[in-house]
Amino acid sequence: MTSVPAREPDYLTVVTYGRTGSTALQAALNALPGVLVRGENYSALRGLNAYVQALAETADRHHAGKPTHPWFGSRRLSPSDVVADLRRHVVSTVLRPRPDTTWLGFKEVRYEPGHFASYDDLLNYLLFLNKLLPGIRYVLNVRDPQAAARSGWWPGNENALEVLATTRQWLVEAAHDLGRMLGDSRVVLLDYDEWAGRPEVLIAAFAGLGLPPDDDALRAAVGHRLGHGPHAEGAP
Repeated sequence: MTSVPAREPDYLTVVTYGRTGSTALQAALNALPGVLVRGENYSALRGLNAYVQALAETADRHHAGKPTHPWFGSRRLSPSDVVADLRRHVVSTVLRPRPDTTWLGFKEVRYEPGHFASYDDLLNYLLFLNKLLPGIRYVLNVRDPQAAARSGWWPGNENALEVLATTRQWLVEAAHDLGRMLGDSRVVLLDYDEWAGRPEVLIAAFAGLGLPPDDDALRAAVGHRLGHGPHAEGAP
């Protein structure tokens, strides 16, 4: 059974792509007191976005209560109630906070073309996360496309450079748009090439989001080399 924190936690998510130092970034966040950032989940929450959108459109366009109507039952649909139930589900079964958790979230790397048809689709999903997990902070992390393409699983992708360049541009645009829509204190854009080996960059960025500090623990976490997968060279 999942432990229940003393209060509802604040939320955050790491938005990035493969071989950008995202696991080291996840470790740095988890080194902070009260912060719990789960790993990737194959973008499981994207399906919830489609589900909520379909119900919201039904509730908005149809108001049928008669059993002979093709949209019977739409009158009583409440998308806000659906989102609240989904929030409880995601928190209790996917994110699983501990009793001392004050910040709760996850990282995901599946934001490149192929996972999203367009930038607008990506931004729509990121905004949905704010409905699902109110007040969520966004940690967007990018890396030079050529460096990322030489690392990890990307050498097997002949279109890696083009895909990574597009994804990087999308995340840069998303950082700007989310800051404009939700406020600059809700989003930070990090570049692996700027923070790798310089934990003070992460310390300042996390402070800007209001995360609880522990500079020594963060430095230790960033300094611990992480290796995973068949190509562990480069950024973890």
